[in-house]
Amino acid sequence: MRTLAIGDIHGSLTALKALGEFVGYTDEDTIVPLGDYVDRGPDSIGVIDYFIELKKTHKVITLKGNHELMMENARDSEQELYFWMLNGGEATLKSFDVESLNEIDSKYWGFIRSCSRYHETENHILAHAGLEPDVSLKNQSDEFLFWHRIHSTEPHDSGKTLVCGHTPQRNGIPLVLGHAVCIDTFAVGGGWLTCLDVDTGEYWQANQKGQARKGSLQKQEA
Repeated sequence: MRTLAIGDIHGSLTALKALGEFVGYTDEDTIVPLGDYVDRGPDSIGVIDYFIELKKTHKVITLKGNHELMMENARDSEQELYFWMLNGGEATLKSFDVESLNEIDSKYWGFIRSCSRYHETENHILAHAGLEPDVSLKNQSDEFLFWHRIHSTEPHDSGKTLVCGHTPQRNGIPLVLGHAVCIDTFAVGGGWLTCLDVDTGEYWQANQKGQARKGSLQKQEA
């Protein structure tokens, strides 16, 4: 049984589909996308639809990213809407073929609301961005879970390894620290979308050209 974490997607549906075919998800897998399904890339609605359908046949625990948080907040004020639009929201509206967030079907808002803040396994904590080192998971702040950068993230008191996205690795290679792994490998910027088996360190990658490749965190560290 594998726990498979997927890095930041940002509307990169072609890469997401190619990655799924390459990995070959099974009924025994737990698939944990780390958030940022929307914004910047061409097909935010397609990415959400992909996971809505995948949840019908597989165990999928979708986490929330800061871009989903921005999208939700953009419904509440002009200032938040402006901030979201500056950070890729325009591409999302275009993907949904709407001019206003109020025109987006309720099932998509339901998907975003259903996203978890984190996922914990025996040896790992999966979150979008980072963790406060001396704070329990249930009391983690939004600032750390959704916005913190991996380079300033300290080991968590639980002793578990953080698996996160949010900090783009523009070289296309997951960043491995002693206490954390970042698998945002810049899919929306011409890089790769990464799926990591958190227990074995094996990872699979695909890009928007439909190309695929494999790697290993252990080999990278050697």
